Parts: sequence; C-alpha cells; structure tokens
Amino acid sequence: MEFDKDPSLQEWTREQPLSVLALDSADRAVLRIADERDAIQKKTFTKWVNKHLKKANQQIRDLFEDLRSGHNLISLLEVLTGEQLPRERGVMRFHMLHNVDTALHFLHCKKIRLVNIRSEDIVDGNPKLTLGLIWTIILHFQISDIVVGQEPNISAKDYLLRWAKRTTNKYPGVRVTDFTSSWRDGLAFSAIIHRNRPDLVDWRNIKVQHARERMETAFYIAEREYGVTRLLDPEDVDTHEPDEKSLITYISSLHEVFPEPPSIHPLYDQAAQQRIQEYRELASSVHMWIREKYSLMQDRSFPPTLIEMKKLASESSRFRTDEIPPRQRDKQYLNQLFRDLEKYFKSVGEVDIEPELHIDSIEKTWSRFMTAYQERDRQILEELKRLERLQRLAEKVHREIKQTDSNLDTIERRIEDEARRIERLHPLDAKKIADQIESDLAVTEQNIQSLITDVHTLLNSRYLQGPELDKRVKKLHERWVQLRRLLHHKIVGPLANLSFPVEERTVTKHIRTVQETRNVDTNPHFRAVQEAIEWCKNKLKQFQEADYGTDLPSVQAERELHQREHKHVDQFHSKVDTCVKARQYFSSEELTLYNQHLSQLQKVYAELSTYSNNRLSDLDSLLDFIQSATNELHWLNEKEEIEVTRDWSDKNINLQAIEKYYENLMSDLEKREIQFGAVQDRGEALVLQNHPASKAIEAHMAAMQAQWAWLLQLTHCLEEHLRHAQNYQTFYQDIEETEQWLKEKDEVMNTEFSQSDFSLDVGERLLQGMQALRDELNNFGDRVQELIVRSQDIVPLKQRRQPVTRPLSITTICNYKQNNFVIEKNKECTLTDNSGRIKWRVHNEKGIEAQVPGVCFVIPPPDKEAIEAAERLRRQYDRSIALWQKKQLRMRQNMIFATIKVVKGWDLPQFIAIGAEQRNAIRRALNEDADKLMAEGDPSDPQLRRLRREMEEVNRLFDEFEKRARAEEESKNQTRIFNNQISSLQQSLDEAERIINQRVLSPLPRDIDTLQHLVLEHKEYESRLQNLEPEIEQVKDTFRSITLKTPQHKKDLEKVLNKWNYIWNTSNLYIERLKCCEIVLNGVDDATQVISEFENKLALFDELPSTEKALEAVHDDLLKLQSAISQQQIVMDQLNDDFDNT
Repeated sequence: MEFDKDPSLQEWTREQPLSVLALDSADRAVLRIADERDAIQKKTFTKWVNKHLKKANQQIRDLFEDLRSGHNLISLLEVLTGEQLPRERGVMRFHMLHNVDTALHFLHCKKIRLVNIRSEDIVDGNPKLTLGLIWTIILHFQISDIVVGQEPNISAKDYLLRWAKRTTNKYPGVRVTDFTSSWRDGLAFSAIIHRNRPDLVDWRNIKVQHARERMETAFYIAEREYGVTRLLDPEDVDTHEPDEKSLITYISSLHEVFPEPPSIHPLYDQAAQQRIQEYRELASSVHMWIREKYSLMQDRSFPPTLIEMKKLASESSRFRTDEIPPRQRDKQYLNQLFRDLEKYFKSVGEVDIEPELHIDSIEKTWSRFMTAYQERDRQILEELKRLERLQRLAEKVHREIKQTDSNLDTIERRIEDEARRIERLHPLDAKKIADQIESDLAVTEQNIQSLITDVHTLLNSRYLQGPELDKRVKKLHERWVQLRRLLHHKIVGPLANLSFPVEERTVTKHIRTVQETRNVDTNPHFRAVQEAIEWCKNKLKQFQEADYGTDLPSVQAERELHQREHKHVDQFHSKVDTCVKARQYFSSEELTLYNQHLSQLQKVYAELSTYSNNRLSDLDSLLDFIQSATNELHWLNEKEEIEVTRDWSDKNINLQAIEKYYENLMSDLEKREIQFGAVQDRGEALVLQNHPASKAIEAHMAAMQAQWAWLLQLTHCLEEHLRHAQNYQTFYQDIEETEQWLKEKDEVMNTEFSQSDFSLDVGERLLQGMQALRDELNNFGDRVQELIVRSQDIVPLKQRRQPVTRPLSITTICNYKQNNFVIEKNKECTLTDNSGRIKWRVHNEKGIEAQVPGVCFVIPPPDKEAIEAAERLRRQYDRSIALWQKKQLRMRQNMIFATIKVVKGWDLPQFIAIGAEQRNAIRRALNEDADKLMAEGDPSDPQLRRLRREMEEVNRLFDEFEKRARAEEESKNQTRIFNNQISSLQQSLDEAERIINQRVLSPLPRDIDTLQHLVLEHKEYESRLQNLEPEIEQVKDTFRSITLKTPQHKKDLEKVLNKWNYIWNTSNLYIERLKCCEIVLNGVDDATQVISEFENKLALFDELPSTEKALEAVHDDLLKLQSAISQQQIVMDQLNDDFDNT
C-alpha cells in the first residue's frame, strides 16, 4: 500500500507505542494526521493566547501544562472581557480545580456552551479537551463577533468564508471554497493583502514564488504593517490536511483589519470598475424602488368615497408624471452604462454584476412593474368612474326625493283645498279634479318606484349613503300611501254618494248663440262671466307668450313679475266664486246656459291657475338653478382671475403661499366637484323634464362645463409654473448657498491654513484639516456639476415681463380654444408681443394669431442668467480648488521646514532613541515629500530653492548622525560582547582560582603515587587553563575594538588579566612545590634505602670476634662504614634543605 511507502509515516511510527504498531498502515496514517493537526492547533492556539496574555504581561510556553493551574486561563478571560475574576493563589490540586471551575462557570454565564469539558480535564492537561476549550473561546470572542450586525441566520464560519471569497474574487488561480486546501498554495493570503494594499505585494512576483515563500511574505507583511499576530507558519498550512480551526483563527484576524474589500479591484481597470460601482449603486436603487413600488401596485384596496378616490387618482397621476420619468431616465442611463461595460465584461470573461441587477433583469422587472401600474391605474379610473356614476345617481335620487316630497306637499294641499270645495263644485268637475289628483299620485308612484330601483342599485354597489337614501325613499312611499288614503277618504268617497245629472240639449246651436248673446248684453251676471272668461284667456295667453329670462337678473325680474301676476290670479278666484253664486238668479234654460258659461269659466280659470302655478314653479326651479350656476361661475371666474393675473416673473413671489394656495385649491375643487355636479345634474333634470327655459339652462351648463374645464387647465398651469418657479428659486438659493460656502472655505484657507510657523503636531492637524477640506471640496464639486446641469433646465421667468424684440418660441402647458384658434398641450407657439398684462399675442402651429392668456405658456429653458450663475460658480469653485492646492503646497513646504527644524534640534542621544526604523521612515518620508514638492512646484520659487538647500543640510545631518550612531551602536555591541566575555571569563577564572587555591592549601603527598596522581591532575588543570588563553586574547581584542572605552572597561580587563596572571603564577608555584616534593620523596626513598643498607651492614656486626685481627678487621669495616655514612651526610643535609623548601 502507498501508506507503507511513506517515509514520514514510517518515521512517525517508530516513535509510537506498540499498540499503534499493531494497527494497519491506513489507520496509522489517520492517527498521524490527527496528531499533526493537534500539534498545529496547539502551536496556533498558544500564539493566540499569548497575543492576548501579552496585555497582562504574561506568557505561556506549553498550552497543556501552563493552563492547568487556571491562572493563565482566568487572565485570558479577563483580557478578553475586561472583567475581573476571583482566583486561588495556592498551587495544590484543589486550588487549580477551583480556578478552572471559576473560568468554566464564567463562560457558562456568558451563554457559551461547553461540551463534556470538566475542570479535571484541564487540570490533568487533557490535550483534546484543552484544545476544545481554547477553540470555544476563540469561536466566541473573536470569530462570532464577525457576524454581529450582519445578515440574520448566517454562521460566523459561513460569513467568514463568504468574506474570503468576496475579497479574493477575480484573482487568477485563487478559488476559496473551504478553510483547508484552498489556502495551501498561499495565493489566497497574498490576494487578501493585495486587494486591500496593492502597494505592499507585487502580484506578478508572488505568482512565481513557492507556496511557503508566498505565505512567509504574507504573514510577515500582515504582522509588520497591521500587527496581525503570526499564528501560523508556512509549514503549518502547506500540508496534505491543513488544520481548519487554525486557519479560521488566523483568517478571522485578517478580517479584523480588512473587514470589507475595496470596491475597486487593483488587478483590473479602475475606470471600468468605477463605472461598475456606479452601475451597481444606481441599479440597486432602481431595483429596490421597483420592488417597493411593485408591491404598492399590487394593492387593490381602494377607498370607498369619491373624494378619497379622486385623491388616489391624483396621486397615481402624480406618480406617473413625477416619479416614473426620473426612474425611467435612470433605467436608460443604466442601459447605456451596461452597454458601455459589455466590452470590459468580455475582456475579463465574466459579468461582474449580481443577477438581479443585470440590465435584462432590470428591464423585466420594469416591464412587470409598468404592467402592474397600468393595470392599477386602469382599475383606479374604472373605480373612479363607478363612484362618479354612483355619486351622480345619488345626487339624482336626492334631487328626485326632494322634488317628489315637494310634489307630495302640493298634492296634499290640493286634496285639502278640493275637499273644502267639493260641495260647491259640479259633480263632473269634482270627478275630473279627483281623477287629476289620482293621475298625479300615479305619476308620483312611478317616480317612487324609480327611486326604489335606484336606491337598490346604490345599495348593491355598496354606496356609503345608500342606507340613508333608502330610509328617505321608504318614508316617501309611506307618505304616498297616506295621501292616497286621504284622497279616497275626503274626495273619492264623498263623490261616490253623489248622482251625476244627465243634460238633454235639444236647442240648436244657433238658438243657444242668440240666447247667449242676448243674455250677455242684457244680463250683468252673464256679462260678468263672459268678462271673467276673457280675462282668464288673455292672462293665459300672456303667460304662454312670456319669457323666462337668460341670466340671473332677467330670471329674477320675470319671477318677481309673475309672482305679482300669480297673486292676481289667486285673487281672481273670488270673482269666479261670485259667478258661481250668481246661479241662483237663473232658472230653466237660462240656468242651463249660465251653467255652461260658468263651467267654461271654471275650466279656463283652472287651466290658468295650473299654468300660473307651473310657470311659478318653473321660474323657481330656473332661478334656483341659475342662482347656483351663477355662484359656481362666479367662483370659477374668481379662481381664473387669480391665475391669469399672477405674475410669475416677480422676484419676490411667495412660493410657499402659492403652494399652500394650490393645495387648498385642489382640495376645494375636489369638494366643489360634488356641488358642481349637483348643479349640473339639476340642469340635466330640468332639460329632461322639458323645462320651458331649457336653452338658457343648457347655455349655463355649457358655460359651467367650459369654465370648469378651463379652471382645470389653469390648475395644471399653476402646477407647472409652481414647479418651474420652485426650481428657479431653489436653483438660485443653492447657487447663493454654494457661493457663500466657497467664500467661507476661502476665508478659512486664507486664515487658519495660512500659518507658516508651527509645530509638527499643529502641522499634522492642519494637514488633516486641509485633507478634510479637500474632501468637502470634492463632494461640493459634484454639487457644482449638478448645478451646472440643472442650469440647463431652469425656465427664464424674468423673460416673461421683458419686452419681446423678436419672435420667441414658447411652449404651451395646457389646451386652449378660442373660436377657430386652437392650441394643444406641449405644442410650440411663437410669441410676438407680451406687453399685455394678462394676454400675449401668439401664433399657433398653423400661423393663426390670437390673444391668449400668458399663463398658458412657458418660455422654454435655458435661462441665460442661470447659465451665467452656474458658470460663475464653476469659476469660483476652480479658484477655490486652485487656492487649496496653493495653500496645501505651502502647508506641505512649511511642514517639511518644521520637520527639518525638529531634526536640526536633535542631538545624538535623541537621534538614537528614535530607533533606526522610525529614523529611516522619517528621512524617507521627508525626502519623498520634498521631491514631490519640488516636482510639483515652480523651479523659480524661492521657497523651493530654500527647501533644496535645507534638504541637503538635513541629509548631511542624517548621514553624520547615522555614522555616529553606527559607531556608538558598534561600541555598545562591542561593550556588550566585552561584558559577556568578561563575565564568562571571570566565572571560569574564579573557578580556576578556587581550584588552585584549594590545591595549594591541601596537605602534601606522602608518597610518589599520590604525587604522580596530583601531577597528572594538575596537568589536566593547566590544559583546561591553557584553553582559556584564546578567550583572554579575544577579550583583549574586543577591548581594543571598543571606540568609547570607559575606566570600568579597563578596570574589568585588568582585573581579569591580574587574576589570569595570579592563577598562572600560583600554578607555577604549585608545580615547583610538586617538584620539590618529588625530590624530597625520592631523596627520602634513597636515604631510607641507604640507611637500610647501613642497618643491614651494622646488623652483620652482631657478634664481635675474639681475635684482635678479627677485631681490627671489624674495626676497619666499621671505619669504612662510618666513612660511607659520613659521605651520605651531604645527601641527608640536601634532603633536609629540600624538605624545608617544599
């Protein structure tokens, strides 16, 4: 198997216990990967913990061991939370358990879930559970904070992965899909840094490096530039199975410093990306607007009243004219932007736009939105028409209820009147009157039935006032029933009890005529009847030929005249009664003849009375209508007068008051429309009833319709003029505010930012202020550009009152018709004379000339004064930018001079205290700023020449300080080396001195063997001592290399050298002593041997011989022996001397 051939696995296996060796190679490979992951986790988590413990001046070396006591764990939690936790100071196990329990309980209180982690596990140093605890802490206190305030229902890991994908997007060769293998080659780390700081990473060079080189560079830059602790090493990531938790921990640290990638991708065309960003922002705005408005278009819950419905229709119309066109222009601009970006998309190989923001998607949603809007608008119009029909029907019902109620009042009065007269009337006449009243009641019943039908229609259509009208109609019907009963009770019932005589006429017509003529001539009663008949006929003819009037004064005059005539007719009733009473003076044929004349009189008078009543009623209804119509026309004329005489060119015009007036006018129109419709409906009803003055009524209705339509046109004119005037005033106010703002900023630049002598802190603050001011100016540049664009759309209001010197093209804003002169809305006309206060002389498209109210026209943009104001503002803005550049250049120069002044004030200790890296950064920044200034400025500028001289001086100063600093640094290094060498050598010499002193003070050896042992031991000692001689020479060399020697250095060296010499001298003395001792011991041995020999010889003389000769021989031998002993005395004396010397 491949696992068996893996040398690293084989090496790992050799270090494992026998239980691991019993596993197969695949299981051993899994265990090895797990061990490697744990090792990487341990290293990463240790660095992470130390990063935070550093704030508490603590550090751990072994994660598993150093957390056991619980102290470091509590300190970590205190640093992470800023809270203080209690702890036990003891070192016993129960102290450790208490501390770890405190930490775990604290995590539990923070709602941090710990799975199967007990304090005993941490105190026992359980690796798995210790790693699990630290991972839980990292997850909560670092990684989980990433998603705070972000999208709901998304985990920290998913959000971090999404962030990594978004940051590394479009980097070739980088594809982040997880937190393991996607990071092995190091490109993702490099891409994150390059995306945020392309100046720190050369992407082309990075791509050709090895994976570990890339990661080394990325980790180093992140730590150096942003303080991101180096939790990982390249070899931790460049493995077959990188540890996910370790990578997540480090990547979350990168997220802390780079939370959101810049919108401009450094690898691609910045201009195109700016356009993409512009497209994305505008498309997002349009997309959100369409979504919001589309949901509104789905709403079909319309209000139940006509006024609210008209308001809704007005809002829909305003939405169509005010809100849709700007968004449509945005959509068209998006379309153009997208078409411009298509080549860029093809070049990069992808469309870097979210699917929902794609122009095709925008077009589809726009089409769907417009369809929904048109459908809703259609339904609004249909509902409006339905409510208007119901309103007209309700007004008609209301009028007919009123009219029917009036008719019932008339019928009731007639019943009462005729009931009182029934006994005086001829039965046939009474029967005719009863039939007439019955007929009137039948007609009224038909009207009530029609009202019931109309009310049912209103109820079925859910008209709000339907129930109320239904109650009124029911009351009318009940009253009709009562009147019918009253008719039968008071007239029809009594008539049923009367007998109707049958007249027999056998006299010829000629005889009756002669008889009548004679009776009229001779009988005053006949003559009175005849005169009454003639008077009634004349009056009837007079009434029939009389006019009704055409306007309010004439109608009022006719009504007053007829009221007087009607009064005469009513008074004439007494003459009729007198004629009736005169029947008592006749009998037989004369009575019959008189009755015939009397019957004719009654018929004519009844006809006259009815006609007079009808005419009076017609005049009343006509006067009521004309009065109402005149009031409406008067109100409309007042509003018209206000609009046609309004001077829109007045520079002091109060737009707020006009806007308030416009709102009130539209509200009044909505309320007045009901009243206006009611008047129109009354006129239509009168015409349908064949009113005798129908022509006058129709004329007034036509005038009302025309004036109403004209006022609606004027309201549109008012709205348009108000919009233009608001744009006009707002534009000039914005111009004035912008100019004032620029003046204030110029004043600030000429005062606050004109300082020439300041400290570095003040200079930094001033430069920051200058940059903030530039940002404000840049933002205002957009506003200036916007005002320049807006100036093209400003209507020249002042030109409305300036004399026209040549034909001028103008635009109509409403429809207008006068005789054969017709103009339509949004059409072009030609203005030839505007000297009139109200009307202008214009020519329409057909060349027809007419005097037309000036309110109907608008002089199209641009306004020359507006363009000049915008251009003036642009020049002022350019001057402010130029002033800022000048002041900023001067400020940078002064900042460099201030820095140079500070640098010149440094002494060497200050220079060294700053630190080499910071010194180099200051010098590099100073030179870069100076070079940039000299490149940007005018070579002839005295300040730049001064700057060049100052920079040469400060660079020389830097070089001199650097040279001295290096010398001092070298001297310090040599001093440090010297001190270390001295210290090390001193320890060695002290030890050597101790040994030699101990040996010198030790007893002398008593035998040769011991002496030989001491000699060998001392030879080894001298050999070790001799090995220190190079160190002695090195210390001397180091001392000589110190440029800034101090007396202490010399004293330390002398002390070491003295000790070195003392040790060697003592060693030499010790050697001499050993030599002497050796001589003494050898002498003692020789002397002992000689003495032994002498003793042996003397022992031979144990017995003296008895002969002289033998004695002499013994004596001679003894003398020889004595002589030999005497000869050895010198040796013994020398031995004594050697002993003394030893």
